Amino acid sequence: PKRGGKMLQTEDEISAIAATIGAGYAGARAATATSGPGLALMAEMLGLGVMAEVPSVVIVSQRGGPSTGLPTKTEQSDLNMAVYGGSGDAQRIVLAPTNVDGCYRCAGKAFELAEDYQTPVIVLLDLYLSNRYETVVPPKSNPFKPKATPKIEGAGPFKRFAPTQSGVSPRALPGQKGGVHTVTGLEHNELGRPSDLPSMHEAMSEKRHRKLLGALKHPDLTIAKRFGATGKVDIGLLGWGSTFGEILEAMYMADAEGISCSAMKVVMLQPLPVDPINAFFDDARVVIIPELNYEGQFASLVCGALGRPAVRLTRATGAPFEVADIIDCIRKHASGPQAQAAE
Repeated sequence: PKRGGKMLQTEDEISAIAATIGAGYAGARAATATSGPGLALMAEMLGLGVMAEVPSVVIVSQRGGPSTGLPTKTEQSDLNMAVYGGSGDAQRIVLAPTNVDGCYRCAGKAFELAEDYQTPVIVLLDLYLSNRYETVVPPKSNPFKPKATPKIEGAGPFKRFAPTQSGVSPRALPGQKGGVHTVTGLEHNELGRPSDLPSMHEAMSEKRHRKLLGALKHPDLTIAKRFGATGKVDIGLLGWGSTFGEILEAMYMADAEGISCSAMKVVMLQPLPVDPINAFFDDARVVIIPELNYEGQFASLVCGALGRPAVRLTRATGAPFEVADIIDCIRKHASGPQAQAAE
């Protein structure tokens, strides 16, 4: 409220996401926040946001799971829920900042993305990052686009879900003249009226997925960034979220030991920036993916999308990653004399 906004206290997570989607439908920039169990409760309403193409933002701070798990410990195990959680093909945009400045920038960009692509956007933090103190230099002016007011053009019935080249349909706010349409969680035609025609469901599914690809070229948004040595390297480190700080430190240590090493952080987890990640894999003899979960969820996402192998380095201790674990893994897989020393 001190910044001119409004805060609504709801009774539970389902009410919170419902209110957020309702506010987004009415034209507000709205967000809610939760952790893993709360995100699980929000899954059904997030599906409504996808189907009805309503902008909304959810900030998720991951902690140990499943269930109530380790509520005061850090983990990176809600990635599958953020990317895949929901019934049907409910793709949405997922961002994962790696530091405090990134939290600020991803949060601001999340509202732009939600509005531009008419979809829920999840900003995936973790408890380690949420509790971190960092010195951040704020920008001198607001770096984010102001809220847009939809314009209704043309005569005749308003086709809220009309197919376009980008996949993003015209939008109308409640009460706008000429913007009468239907909104439902059912599959629908261009006017929003329920339709169960096979051809309609396939066409609308394609439209909802295709429009999100534009997010990979959204202005002033880092989707992936490489650090360290350029060109061909012996070891590539691929990471996301707060773990990237430890990855960078391990990379510098490896470089000091004479190991050719590079690191890449991936900020946009959905849709996945396949091209820069593929280029990173091309340059590295071995790619190691460290993350704070038992299953290697990000490794599964990347290797499944690329069809390429990687070394999974996972920890599920409830504590931040140990740099020593990463550098030991680098030495083990290095092709030079460091590999023999590690053995």
